[in-house]
Amino acid sequence: MVQTRAARYGKNRGISRTAAVAIVVLVAIVVGVVAWYASSFAGVTPQQPSPTKKVRVAVIYVTPIEEPWNTVMHEAMTWAVQNLGVEYVYSEKVDTADVERVIREYIAAGYDIIVPHSWGYHEVTIKVAKEFPNVAFAQGSGPTDLEYPPNVVLYDYWIQDAAYLAGVVAGKMTKTNIVGVVTAYAVPDVNRLVNAFAAGAKSVNPNVDIRAIFIESWFDPVKGKEAAKALIEAGADFIYAERYGPFEAAKDALKEGKTVYCFGNIVDQSGLAPDVVLASVTWDLKSFVKHLVEMKQSGKWKGGVYNWGMKEGWAKLVWNPELKKKVPPDVLELTEALEKQIIEGKLVVPIYEDWVPERWK
Repeated sequence: MVQTRAARYGKNRGISRTAAVAIVVLVAIVVGVVAWYASSFAGVTPQQPSPTKKVRVAVIYVTPIEEPWNTVMHEAMTWAVQNLGVEYVYSEKVDTADVERVIREYIAAGYDIIVPHSWGYHEVTIKVAKEFPNVAFAQGSGPTDLEYPPNVVLYDYWIQDAAYLAGVVAGKMTKTNIVGVVTAYAVPDVNRLVNAFAAGAKSVNPNVDIRAIFIESWFDPVKGKEAAKALIEAGADFIYAERYGPFEAAKDALKEGKTVYCFGNIVDQSGLAPDVVLASVTWDLKSFVKHLVEMKQSGKWKGGVYNWGMKEGWAKLVWNPELKKKVPPDVLELTEALEKQIIEGKLVVPIYEDWVPERWK
C-alpha cells in the first residue's frame, strides 16, 4: 500500500493550512506592488536638466556701425555671441521715423531683447514696450525724468568719471590755458561729459578757458574737423573729441609744427591717430550686456535707469601707450590717485545735464 508522506512519517511535519494561506497572500501583494511600480514608470528615463535657452538679441543703430557710440555696443554684442552663446542681429542707419517698423519686425520674429540704441528712439520704445510687456527692451539713452514701462532698461554712456580725468590731464598740461570740446548736441547725456571734462580741468587750473562747439549732428566728420580747426586757431592745445573730426585737424596742426592733443571718446581711438590721441574716454559694455542676458535667462528682468560708472568698470580712461611717455609723472600720479578715489566713492564727479558756459568762467 502506498502511503502518503504524512502517513509514512506518522506526524504531519509540513506547514499548517493557515500559514500557507498567509504566504500566498503576501506573495500576491508583493507581485501586485512590483507590477504597479513597473507599469507606472514604464518608458520613463531619469529627468535631465533642460539646456539654457539661447537668448536672441536685436540691436538697432541710427548711424553707421563705425560710429563709436555704435561700435562699443557692437563689440560687446560680438563678445556675447562668443562667450555667452547669444544670437545677435542688428540694423544700422535706421531713421527715427522708421524705427517702430523695425522694432515690430524683430518682435514678430521672436527676439527676446530689443535694443533701440539711440536717444531719438525713446518715445517709440516706450510706446511699443507697453504693448509687449513680455518683451525685454534696453533703450540706449533718453530723458531720465520720464516714466518707462517696467520691461524697459534705460542705459546711457555714464562715462563722466573718465571725462573728468581727461579734463584734469588737459588742465594740468595745457600751455595756452585754452582747452576745447567738439561734440554733437546739447542734450543731457552729452552735457554730462562736456561738463565733467570742464570740471576736471577747472579743478586743477582755475584759469583755464573751456570752449565747446556743438556741431548739431551725431555723425559728421567734416563738421567735426572744421569745429576743431576753429578751436585750434583760437589757441586750444587740448581737444576732447566727443565726435569724429578733431583728429584730422590736430594732425594738420602737427604738420605745421603745432602740438594739439586730443582725447578719443567711447572706444580707444589711439589707433586712429597715434600721434595726436593722448588718451580715450571709454565705455565698456560687456558687463552690462552680460547682465541683460542673465536677467532674461533667469526670468527676472528688472527695468529702470542704469547709471553705472567707473566703479562698475563701465567708464575708463585708456592711455595711448606711446604718448603716455610724454605725460609728466606728477600728472600720471594725480590721475591714478583720483581714479582710485572715484572707484572707492571718495570723489563724486559732478553731474550737470545742461550746458551753461558761464558755469565754467
